[in-house]
Amino acid sequence: MMATVSKSSDISHSLTYVQNKEKDGGILFANLTDLSATPEEQARDWEALSNDYKTKCYNIVISFTPNETHALRSMSDNGRNKVSTLIKEFLQDLSGRGNDVSECPFVVARHDNTDNEHYHICILATDINGNRFSDSFINKNATRAAAKVAMDNNLEGAKKAMEREKAHQEATGKSKKEKKTRYHAPSDSQEKINDRLSRKRAVEEAKKRKASLAFIINHVAQQSNKYSFMDNLSKEGITLRYDEKKGLVAEIVYKDSKPRTYSLVKDLGIDPSILPDLPSQPVKQDTISTKVKTSTHTPVSTKINYTPKSFISTGLNSVGGTGVNREWEVGTKKRSPDDPDEEVKRKGMSY
Repeated sequence: MMATVSKSSDISHSLTYVQNKEKDGGILFANLTDLSATPEEQARDWEALSNDYKTKCYNIVISFTPNETHALRSMSDNGRNKVSTLIKEFLQDLSGRGNDVSECPFVVARHDNTDNEHYHICILATDINGNRFSDSFINKNATRAAAKVAMDNNLEGAKKAMEREKAHQEATGKSKKEKKTRYHAPSDSQEKINDRLSRKRAVEEAKKRKASLAFIINHVAQQSNKYSFMDNLSKEGITLRYDEKKGLVAEIVYKDSKPRTYSLVKDLGIDPSILPDLPSQPVKQDTISTKVKTSTHTPVSTKINYTPKSFISTGLNSVGGTGVNREWEVGTKKRSPDDPDEEVKRKGMSY
């Protein structure tokens, strides 16, 4: 089984040729085409749908070797059912390679005017949606698709095409096997696989616990005031407190487990401002006493001669047994008129 591809710019000629009665051109099956219509009527329908492309349709010829032709013609229906199955497999494989014919009108007709059994496939180059038929690498794809169908059905085919298709299938199968090995890691023991699954389940359960705890705290906060909030949390088995490292935390004891502590902000994602009543934050001991440092430096604003009133009111102050006029020290450098020494001098001069 082999396939060859050709192009045509004349839709009417292509449809008339594949259905030529002189070549016993009977239609085997068709797609999106009225089989009861004449080739001319079919051509008018195709022309109305076709875009103004240079290539209006593609003609693919599927031919069989002399041995295959003998086997087909020995069948009661000249192998029509067998060939129909083979050509449908061919078109499906061709579509899988990028030349999708499922949305394009086409006809498949049999010719028996040669020694070799062969069939013509005429495909309109415009699909029913008005889009262009994807014809990229259609020659190579048709040859390889025919080789693939021949290999799958133990038929003869183009030698080189079958060798390349076989190499392609082996390479594809090897790639799939390597990918499967890479992703499924069959080298891992069952113990490692179970351990990995166990860790995964533990992480998922922890996420569920956090989400449930956050929901409860938010719900209680919405339903409580600042006087009942902490009590309502206690009824749910939840205690709020401050932690030196985590800050505000929620502590809860689940069944058959030790107490679990979660940071409200970091672990649960709760905004503390929505909570109506919070526990008082403890103050560290070293922050209670006021740390006042005594400065040895006297500020500029205090560098003045200042004597308390108690010193000024006495007039005289005895220091070290010597009479000193303190009032004079805080006054100007002139002697005060009330200085006792001046008074003595005045009295002595009067005598």
